[in-house]
Amino acid sequence: MVRKQLLVILLVLSGLLSTSRAGEQPRPDIVFIIVDDLNDWLGCLGGHPDAQSPHIDALAKSGMLFSQAYCNSPQCRPSRTSLLSGVYPFKTGTYFNAKYRQETKITTPTLQQYFMDSGYRVVSGGKVFHGTPGKVGDDLLQRPADPRPPKGKNNFNAMQAPNDGYALETTDEHMGDYKIAQWASKQWNTVSDKPLFMSVGFFRPHRPLHVPKAWFEKFPLESIRRPLEPKGVDDWDDMPEFARRLARTHAHKPLHRGLSDHEYIVANREWDATIRAYHASIAFVDRQIGRFLESLKKNPRGRETWVMLVSDHGWHLGEKKHWCKGAIWEQTTHIPFIVRGPGVKAGTTCTQPVSLIDVYPSLVDLAGLEVPEWADGRSIRPQLSNPAIARGPAISSYGAGNTSVRTEQWRYIRYEDGSEELYDHRVDPHEWTNLAGHTEHQQTKQNLARMIPVDQHPGIKVQSWFDRFQK
Repeated sequence: MVRKQLLVILLVLSGLLSTSRAGEQPRPDIVFIIVDDLNDWLGCLGGHPDAQSPHIDALAKSGMLFSQAYCNSPQCRPSRTSLLSGVYPFKTGTYFNAKYRQETKITTPTLQQYFMDSGYRVVSGGKVFHGTPGKVGDDLLQRPADPRPPKGKNNFNAMQAPNDGYALETTDEHMGDYKIAQWASKQWNTVSDKPLFMSVGFFRPHRPLHVPKAWFEKFPLESIRRPLEPKGVDDWDDMPEFARRLARTHAHKPLHRGLSDHEYIVANREWDATIRAYHASIAFVDRQIGRFLESLKKNPRGRETWVMLVSDHGWHLGEKKHWCKGAIWEQTTHIPFIVRGPGVKAGTTCTQPVSLIDVYPSLVDLAGLEVPEWADGRSIRPQLSNPAIARGPAISSYGAGNTSVRTEQWRYIRYEDGSEELYDHRVDPHEWTNLAGHTEHQQTKQNLARMIPVDQHPGIKVQSWFDRFQK
């Protein structure tokens, strides 16, 4: 009798569970797009008046643009490692592209692993992790190779200045990013019972700045406009010595016979040509992203769809007499961060600070999954409903002890030697006037300094390679 009663109870519970599952909303599909070395030179962000990015701009108009979004580390490997593991660089010591023994092994599951363990079909293609699509997924695609300039015309050298732009005599169809877009569209149109998680990595505008000639022709050399500079003063006049030395470096790479990237490019009259090549590379990759976004107009699985687009970090083109990445000013850290999905009011902008550490918990949350406790970031779901809801600052690190705190109004930087920078973005969006030494801003500076995490990994200090590489 007891056994029959237990059986009845189990059957009832089983029926209740089945009914509950049947009534659940199907998990949405998640599309995560990451672009390499893309700064804010987009129409939607207004980073340069000549920007041509109609497809990324259209994505922003169809969802929410987070205009104050930042990377957590201004190099590819640490940025992507932090994003895809959900852990800050200052906790692990993963600060640079080069690996060091002092780094702590990361044990959290990657974003792809988390979604796969949660029942998703996972596909990853192009440069998602540093140089690879990652190791987890039902379908993986390594980034296809690009055509090269003719023999003797290719001056790309990763150790040299970024004046390596070249207009290729080819069409988009032969480029790696075009092939990534085609692969991604095919994966999107593959029907399965499982919900889909896609991570798609586009390579340009990463160096070498080689894209088809047609994209260069959209930016005549004589029309190129350089970044603004302060009038009548040297931008370095109020910068601490540590910041000046940082500005002369390019990510642990030597000077060019005593010249920094900026000094070399100016001396060789390559500034305008390099800006042109960067513009062309952005316009090119924008088109490839647009090809993929076109395929997302219809969901073949009948599910709701969330789309997020970010970059791994920003890029300098002469601002503060610095080039490329490897610093923690606005131009190095400011990135696009766009989200489109069900219920998000089209064409809205959120000015609250967000960063790449928020990607992991946000995508997990938007999928209706449980956000793990160890994730350092916070979901942006509240801001998708109300963009005015306040958030904490964005924290960026470049080596042990070099930290930037970015709020909606302020950027505060403290370097490993104790020197500081403070910029008020209400009146100084280019970060030309360092207020760190001004008496009237001492309380603001102290308040921002308290936001710097205290449990930082000892890691590698930037000072240790200044003398080695600045020769």
